[in-house]
Order: sequence, then C-alpha cells, then structure tokens
Amino acid sequence: MDSTSESEKPDAAQHWPRKLSELGRFAWLPALTMLGVLWLLIFNQQRLEWTVNVVYAYGWAVPIMALYLLFERWRSRPIALTPAAVSAVGWLVLAGVLLAAYLPVRVIQEANPDWVKINWSLAALGVGLSLMAFTAIGGLRYALHFIFPQLFCFTALPWPVWMETFLVQELMRGNAAVCAELLTWSGTPALAEGNLIQVADRWVNVEEACSGIRSLQTAFMMSLFLGELHRLSWLRRVGLVAASFALAFLINLLRTLLLTHLTATEGLAEKWHDTIGVVAMIGCLVALWGLSEWFRPQRIASGAGEVVRDSNPELRRAPWPRWFAVAGLLWLVGAEGLTHAWYGWHESKVPPALAWSVEWPEKAPQFAHGKFAERTLALLKFNEGATASWQAEGVYPWQMYALHWNPGRVSKFLSSAHYPTVCLPATGLTLVGDLGGWSCEVNGLRIPFSTYLFSQGGRDVYVFHAIIEDRPISSVAESSYRQVDSSERLRSVMQGERNLGQHVIGIALLAATSSDEAREVVVRVLQGVIQTGPGGSLASLSTPKNL
Repeated sequence: MDSTSESEKPDAAQHWPRKLSELGRFAWLPALTMLGVLWLLIFNQQRLEWTVNVVYAYGWAVPIMALYLLFERWRSRPIALTPAAVSAVGWLVLAGVLLAAYLPVRVIQEANPDWVKINWSLAALGVGLSLMAFTAIGGLRYALHFIFPQLFCFTALPWPVWMETFLVQELMRGNAAVCAELLTWSGTPALAEGNLIQVADRWVNVEEACSGIRSLQTAFMMSLFLGELHRLSWLRRVGLVAASFALAFLINLLRTLLLTHLTATEGLAEKWHDTIGVVAMIGCLVALWGLSEWFRPQRIASGAGEVVRDSNPELRRAPWPRWFAVAGLLWLVGAEGLTHAWYGWHESKVPPALAWSVEWPEKAPQFAHGKFAERTLALLKFNEGATASWQAEGVYPWQMYALHWNPGRVSKFLSSAHYPTVCLPATGLTLVGDLGGWSCEVNGLRIPFSTYLFSQGGRDVYVFHAIIEDRPISSVAESSYRQVDSSERLRSVMQGERNLGQHVIGIALLAATSSDEAREVVVRVLQGVIQTGPGGSLASLSTPKNL
C-alpha cells in the first residue's frame, strides 16, 4: 500500500505544473485577456443603469449568465477548422478597425450614458471582435457556435424608448382593463383609467407608471437564458419567449386582482404593494422555469454534446499575434484615459452655469403643495423637488412640478426616467397629439419645452415638459437645451460636457382653447415663477415638508 502511494506521488506532484505549462502554451490567452478587458469596460458603463433603474436591475446577473452559457458552448464546441477565407493581414485590419472605433464611441458615450444607440454600438464592438477571434481560430461555423451567449448580453441593455413606451401604454393598460372587467363580472364594480383601477372611492395602481414592464423584461431575459441552457430548437425557443410574455401578463393580472381586492375590502393595497410585487416576480420566474422544462425535449443519444478532447488544435491557435493583443489591451486602457482627459480638460475651464430658481406663487387662488408618492421618490431619486397646483390668472387650472438632480453620472439617467408620453397615459390621460418643441424664453432663461395635447374626461390638457441641463451660457439663445437628437448630443461631446446637473419642469394646463393660448399663458405665468440672477439657485426651491 505504501509503495503504491509513493509511486503515485510523483504523478500527482507533476499534474498541476504540467497543466499550467499547457495553459501557458495556449496562444489565444493574450487575445482572451484583451477581450475580457473590453467586455468589462462595456459592462462597467451599464452598471449605472442597473443601479438606478429598477427595470434593468437584473442586468447585474446577465454577464455571469452569459459567461456560463459560453462555458457550456465551449464544452460542446465543434472541431475547429483552419480558416482560409481571410488572410492573417485581413483579420488584423478588421480587428484594428473595430478597436479604433472604441475610442470615438466611448467618448460619445461618456457624455451620453443614456443614449440607447451608443450603448448598443459599444456592445456591438465587443460582439464583433469576439466573433472575429472565434472565426480566426476555427472558421465561420466554429464562431457561430458561440454567437448566442454574446448576443445574450444585449438583454442587459436598455430597450429602445419606442418599445418601452408601447409596452407600458398597451400591455399595462390592457392589464388594468381586463382586471376591471373581471371585477365587475364578479360583483365588484370597477373602472379602468389607463394604469389605474377605481373601486368605489379608491384607486389602485397596476404598477409604477414608469416601471410597469419590469417583470415582462425579466421574463424575456430568462426565457432566452433557459432556452439556450436546455439547447431548445429555434421553434421551441420562440414558443418559450411567447409563453414568457403571456405568463408575465397573467401573473401581473393576478397581482392586480389581489391588490384591488385588498383596496376594496381593507384598504391595504399600498402596504402590501411591494411585497406582492416581489412574490409575483419570484412566482413568474419559477413558473417560467417549469415552462422551460415542459418545452425541453427528452435527452437523446448519450453521446450527444460530448466534450471535445483537450488536444483540439484551436487551443494553440492564436486569432491575432501576441503583439497585436497586447497593443489592443494598451489601446483600450489608453482610450479610457483619453476620454477622461478630454472631458477633464474642458471641465477645468467651465464657467458657472446660469443660476435660477423656482418661486411658488403661494398666494395664488386655490394654491396647494402636492406630495410625491413614495414609489415616485424611489424611482426618480431627485435631490430636490416639489409639485403644486393653483388657478393661474384666476381662470386656468395649473399643475406644475420642478425637480433637480445634482451633477453626477446618474443625473441624465434619472432625469429621463419620467416622460409624459409614458407616464401620463398610465394615469388615465389619453394622448391626442405631439405638438412639437417650443423654446420658451423667461427672464433670460430659455426653457426647451416638448409640448403635448392630452384629453381627460373630454377636456383638453396641454402638457409642457422640459429637461434643462446646468451648462455654461454665453447668451440667452444658448442658456439651456435638451439632448434629444444626435446633433445636440454630439454638441455636448465637442464641448466636453458630461455629468451636468439636471432640472425638469413639467406643466399641465387646462381651460386653454388652443395651443397658442396655452403657450401665452405659460409665458406669462412663468415670468413670475422663474427667477434668474446671481443669487438664484434651484436649491432655494420651496420643497414641502412632506417630501
């Protein structure tokens, strides 16, 4: 026994050194390091969205899940073929172009962390370089074997605004409408208005007006993950994704029914709102896992998915020369340094922004401070804010809110989290039309309003919404602007403006007979509400104690 164990000791002692020696000969390790750093930089730019936006909080898990799926794909990888379609010089040129593109994309993204197109472009660079590396190692078929885990990373990125708007306005309103019908049929009269359900003299919010698709997006992400994990056919995967949407809608409907019941019987909906939401989310994920098992076919062929031998030649085949991988790694680090240097240089010579404040007309007829809901405070996380209503000029019912975010990386995310076309329809208003942009000059401050016409109970409601950045000014015409199109976003890049403080002003006006009349009223009223000057600051905004 002792002699046998002694004879085994040399092999055991040599096992790990031999493995490390083999690992050191893997020619793709420098390229793997470069790609790993690239993906870390890409995900690092998304962490703010995952932190401040509850809709995308699941994004923290996506990189880990994608890495696991990539590992599973690696275990069942096909035999690598020597690629011959593109020369070695061609691979270097293509990879160099993608690496070079990282700097301008990153510079633009630094000033526009909320720009969906740029975030998707940044992730596309990572996917492109990764696929190029796999193709250079084992050919196109080999690269396509690893494509899904990389594309899965896009689920952690914000969806296009038009898509979120559709989901909020249509699916959540449909949820409320179906719930109201079911309650009425069961003997409890209920009325749906947008995202709200009225039972007797109480209202139930189907979900936060601006984050009502959280379970839907999480279910979508998990259906893609489970479909890949079980290696379902494409037809089964499409079926699982469709089932996940239906499941999320059904569970949200059950959640709404329960909240409405608590409101109608005991008035406890607000107390149990968040708890029921968490339980609904967990129930949705568990049910989705059960669905994936049902979609999963029986295991066939015990040898299917057999692990490729370690002697596979791609382990010692580099996609790019080592010098190129090292140069690429240094370029990524240098690009980050150049990005921060560009903005730091501009910020070092930035003059103060225009100082202004909001003075509420507390002596106006029917003036009353409002109160933000707790969930609104948790969602928007503004540093200062207030809302009030009064009878403007004794004729026009007027409601206004003013919010302020201090300078920082999250200010743009949060200031864009509330927008009338998404949130107001969820509270029962019907969007009639977009009246376009309107530059309102008040006491030396230009307020770039977006204007809309809504309808509520047959009455016209004119809505004005503006996001104003704390940017330096040289004239009234440049005092403020809202980054809504590409030219304005690129302008902030050229001027080295990032991390700017944000202000939001929202106004809802009734009793106006036309858009021209509504705008004239807004100008006259804001002349007495907006104050500018050296001593002005939004910090002096009259914040009610109940905030």
